[in-house]
Amino acid sequence: MTPVLCQFCGIPNPHGQANCARCGNKLLVVSGLREEDIEESEEIILEVEEEFEEHVLERISSLEEAVRQLSQSLASAGELLGQVEHNLTVTHAGVQTLGGLLETHGVLTRAELADGWERSVGHEMLSKDLSRRFRQRAPRILALAAHVGQATPEFRRRLDAVELALLSSPQGMGRELLADLARMAPNNDELWSFIGEVAFETSDLESARVAFRKVIDLRGEHYETLIYLGTVEADLGRWTEADATLDKAQQMSPESSLPRFTRGALAAMQGDYEGAVPHLEKSLRREKMAQAYYLLGVSQLGLDHSGRAIDALRSALEMEPEFEEALYLLGTAYLRRGWSKLALDTFRSVLRLDPQRLQYQETVRLLSLKPPADLEPEVAGLVAKAEDELEQGRGDKALVIFSAAVVAAPNELSLQATAALLASSLGRTREAIGHAHNLLRSNPKNSPFLAAGVVALLESLRHSGRPRAARRIARRLYSAGEDGLTKGMAAYELALAESELGENLDVARDLAREALEITPRELQNYPLEALGVIALEQSRFREAVMYLEQAATAAPRPALLRQLAVARLGAGDREGAQAAIEAAEEQPQVGLDQELLGHVRRLGALLAEVNDRKSRGR
Repeated sequence: MTPVLCQFCGIPNPHGQANCARCGNKLLVVSGLREEDIEESEEIILEVEEEFEEHVLERISSLEEAVRQLSQSLASAGELLGQVEHNLTVTHAGVQTLGGLLETHGVLTRAELADGWERSVGHEMLSKDLSRRFRQRAPRILALAAHVGQATPEFRRRLDAVELALLSSPQGMGRELLADLARMAPNNDELWSFIGEVAFETSDLESARVAFRKVIDLRGEHYETLIYLGTVEADLGRWTEADATLDKAQQMSPESSLPRFTRGALAAMQGDYEGAVPHLEKSLRREKMAQAYYLLGVSQLGLDHSGRAIDALRSALEMEPEFEEALYLLGTAYLRRGWSKLALDTFRSVLRLDPQRLQYQETVRLLSLKPPADLEPEVAGLVAKAEDELEQGRGDKALVIFSAAVVAAPNELSLQATAALLASSLGRTREAIGHAHNLLRSNPKNSPFLAAGVVALLESLRHSGRPRAARRIARRLYSAGEDGLTKGMAAYELALAESELGENLDVARDLAREALEITPRELQNYPLEALGVIALEQSRFREAVMYLEQAATAAPRPALLRQLAVARLGAGDREGAQAAIEAAEEQPQVGLDQELLGHVRRLGALLAEVNDRKSRGR
């Protein structure tokens, strides 16, 4: 049997002994010597001790040197971090000063500067990420091309140019080079896979679908490709194909949470909450994800299981405390439960996370007011019928019923706002003006429905060809505007009226900039569009393109895209102008009045929740 050498004092101990006979420490190191090879003499013991001590001293010296080098590295990193912090502080101060100067001289507002900065950062981050991914994939792409004799000098030259092209413009030259490579190597599945990823990241979903289909044709069913393809098909509204594709991915990897999560998300998006819940629950058993808990909360709330929804949403917020959508939905679930104070506190918390969000602002304002009286059964029945007609796309019939509800309940501001905006969106000018005047005449201060009256009135006047009347009333409403939304909408409408009259475009530009500063985030695309239109009228085409592209990213409406086409054409971008015209034909016509109508209807539903819970509590 081999003896055990003590790692502390170094003497040999008989096999099987737990503690050292000399120092009493636990024996951990087993020697490779056999017991008969060890001569237990004092001389040998001293020699072993000396060797052990030398070894320990050597190790301690090495550790001391490593600690010293680590300390130096940490000190150097601290100095670099301090320098970076200093540089960032100086840069931030410089940008703040520049922003102030640009704003003072009327060149740009701080909101425009911040928005442009954020977009540039997003573009740079995406470009670097795609370039990095391509660098990793390029050897495989080249190897596959060489294997089938397609790695010509021209192919190699274009392949080498892709990385730099992606850094400069993922949607421009990079995509063109990838398309050229695909024509030169049409059966290179690794190349098609990367083309699909680039299209997916740049929101060209149809091109992504084609590319991923090509990968599956060449490579066969592949797990990651199926996940990509299923997601793209869902985003394109191809629900049946998406579900079938994701089912194949699930069968290929039954233990993976991703196919289950994606199928659950797909079902929730379609409103199939019963179908979504089992997928999401199985996904969460495999992997805890905040987004999965959130979608489970959405589904449980859709099934009117408010208690289960609260549990799921709280779990999501434990993982991501600043998950805005989950926090807002948690407030809604509390409201469904009848916990109004807790709901209001939750809505206030989410408003602090994003003070510029219209949905959060108006929800808090609505719940902070004195709860209105319940609708009479007759009026509630009319509202239900009108909402049903609106859901079926029969706006004219819905307006007739809403108007009857307004007559039956003339003091109900939400009904007046809905009727005014609906009439405006349908082009029923006289009815829109009538409902808007009644709403504004009641002077509902601090009401979330006041801005609806402003928009309905001014949009109707402008669309009916009465810009001077719109300008006159907009000036009065702008001067009297108190809250941010109402004043912002009045400033926007006044800017449009001034722009249409063309008498003072500089004033129109200043008003549009002010509207951009104070308008909630969901509606900022409208002041951006106004700034683009004003720049277009002044033949500042590049500036017009900048504003209109920002607005179109948020809400690609047909009229906006046609203006963008004109601006691009003026800036010399014929291909971009053609693309904008083609995109305009595919988009539905949505205006500010229609967008606010959806917002007012959501607030009306929230108001109904409050009244319903209040009635149950009596």
